Amino acid sequence: MAVAVCTAGCGWLDRDWSRWDAFYRHFVQDDGRVIDRTDGARSTSESQAYGLFFALVANRPDVFASILSWTSSNLAQGDLTKQLPAWLWGEKDDGSWGVVDPNPASDADLWIAYSLMEASRLWDVPQYEIIATEVLANVLEREVIRTEDGVSLLLPAPDGFELDGGRYRLNPSYLPEFQLRYLAESNPGGPWAALLANHNRLTAEIARAAGFVPDWFVYGPEGIEFTEDAPAIGSYDAIRVYLWAGMTPDSDQLSVLGGMRRFLVNHDRPPERVNVESGELISGGAPVGFSAALLPYLKALGDDTSIRAQQSVIEEADRGGLLGDVPAYYDHVLSLFGEGHLEGWYRIDASGRLIPKWERSCWLIFGDC
Repeated sequence: MAVAVCTAGCGWLDRDWSRWDAFYRHFVQDDGRVIDRTDGARSTSESQAYGLFFALVANRPDVFASILSWTSSNLAQGDLTKQLPAWLWGEKDDGSWGVVDPNPASDADLWIAYSLMEASRLWDVPQYEIIATEVLANVLEREVIRTEDGVSLLLPAPDGFELDGGRYRLNPSYLPEFQLRYLAESNPGGPWAALLANHNRLTAEIARAAGFVPDWFVYGPEGIEFTEDAPAIGSYDAIRVYLWAGMTPDSDQLSVLGGMRRFLVNHDRPPERVNVESGELISGGAPVGFSAALLPYLKALGDDTSIRAQQSVIEEADRGGLLGDVPAYYDHVLSLFGEGHLEGWYRIDASGRLIPKWERSCWLIFGDC
């Protein structure tokens, strides 16, 4: 494997990212399986995709390669160029372990493709871009649709999200704004710019009521609606929308997502569940990961007071790098994204490219990475 000079020349720069070290020790097996220990020790295409991204940010090509290998072998029938990864792997009803649900998850597919493309660029591994190109081709074939009225949509998965009457159940956290910018620039002939424009329009429409976004909503000929399977509730999925907006330079979504900032004026931590139409609290006591996820969002809004409040929540939960007495996978993922961005371990540029700390530091020291 060809690896950029930074791997050897700058390895010392990433040794004090304690949250990554703790995540790697606790949640990543030697063979590259990322384990959700608080949910039946399962693995998901999301956990594998996020693991790839964090290994890249941490400048660990060895870990990246092992995570990619496990993902391909266990979720994609041995070949990511031909098969989108199954979203769920774990213990089956008969006690064996393997794929539980073969349906892919489009957010994980985009994260895998994005991480592969950026690893190819940053580490100079052309094979990664080849795999990413095929993953994106399969995403376009199986997960991107165009409605009868010409609207481009990213389905959460190939199966189960197309409803009757030309309606679709969608998840706004599945489309990081910076990733769609990145894909639109790298593949201008694709639908990525149209997906981004429509995603921004729908986000603004949903958030107009109270400045919050839901986990799920339904879109169809009559516009946006909420149903029993897609209620007007923002919670564990929606928290990522604020995170992605905060990570995206000059985000087009940030200005419409003011509900969360207003909520934090009178609350020490974000809501676990909120009604996105009224802005009313449904349940408080959000897990610590929510506080971490909001750090880039609050930084982009210049809200230092709320940043300090959320950092206090995180500090209270810290147990030597792990968070909480029973460390939860999702809390740590959100922490790596949120704290990692705030602390400068990585940033995203205006075109959606990843700029890890080790690349910037290497350039300053050696002048060539």
